[in-house]
Amino acid sequence: MIEKSLRLARILVSVGVLVILACGLTCSSLMLPVVGPWLERIQLGPAVMAFSMFVFVGWLLITLLFGRIYCSTVCPMGTLLDCAARLPRLRPLDRFGSSRNRYRYMRPARLVRCLFLIVVLLASMAGFMLLPSVLEPYAAFCRVCTDFFSPVLALVSRLLESVGIRSQAAAVMITASAGSSIVATLIFAVAVFAGAQSGRILCNTICPVGTALGFVSRFSIYQMDIDTDLCINCGKCEDVCKASCINLKDHTVDGSRCVVCFDCSAVCPNSAIRYTWRRKQLSTPQMQRITGLGVPPEASVDSTSANCRKFNDKSSNPGL
Repeated sequence: MIEKSLRLARILVSVGVLVILACGLTCSSLMLPVVGPWLERIQLGPAVMAFSMFVFVGWLLITLLFGRIYCSTVCPMGTLLDCAARLPRLRPLDRFGSSRNRYRYMRPARLVRCLFLIVVLLASMAGFMLLPSVLEPYAAFCRVCTDFFSPVLALVSRLLESVGIRSQAAAVMITASAGSSIVATLIFAVAVFAGAQSGRILCNTICPVGTALGFVSRFSIYQMDIDTDLCINCGKCEDVCKASCINLKDHTVDGSRCVVCFDCSAVCPNSAIRYTWRRKQLSTPQMQRITGLGVPPEASVDSTSANCRKFNDKSSNPGL
């Protein structure tokens, strides 16, 4: 199944991006040449703030074609949330044989999403960059790496050096202030907790990049689509949807919140949910117009007789 191959490719790319950027931002000597700086340049949030129209327009076109693959592959904060979402699977099985949270469809918080996007834009134009550095995903990830992981790495390296183990990371200087370290620790804790409990809820509520891309992805050409002729309503796709955007009552997928992770199509036992440009219609329409519903039988007979008389009158008087 092609969706399973796409899911595996998506996981490999996203984990690779996360590792490369996390290592490079935590310790500059660990930054992978060429690839690391290139991954930094194609991040959407910094590109918008730097007025890089090439990156901005490029991601809009990609989103219009394929949906929010930026959020599921290139965004390191999104991958961090996905990693946190797998933490409940590490717990022992409960009495129902489940070790993880099951996701359920949630109504889109459009007002909240638009409000956070407007606030971030206004703060950026006013030069108040603290709020964008906390809410914009790549800026928040950079803060976590430089102000949380970097000091932790330096402390661990010096502890190892004190016992005679020489580490290359021992040369890392602790430059983060106490305040910035506290903020970075809170961002990391909130991201891990929210990801473990509710999957991609941060991406679909407070993330300005996710909201902006969501305006475009709802009209994307390729989307996840449910084949209602094949769907058996087992609910497995809804259970694994970290974006909580699959509505099995209406058999629809909210394209503005779907991050194209392919988790749903990988677990579907009947291949009913697919990544396609086609929109499936029922092969046998279930909604058909029924005439005479609620009309008493005698009234129906009277109306039928009246129609017959009108037809006979027209046949005998063709000039009418």
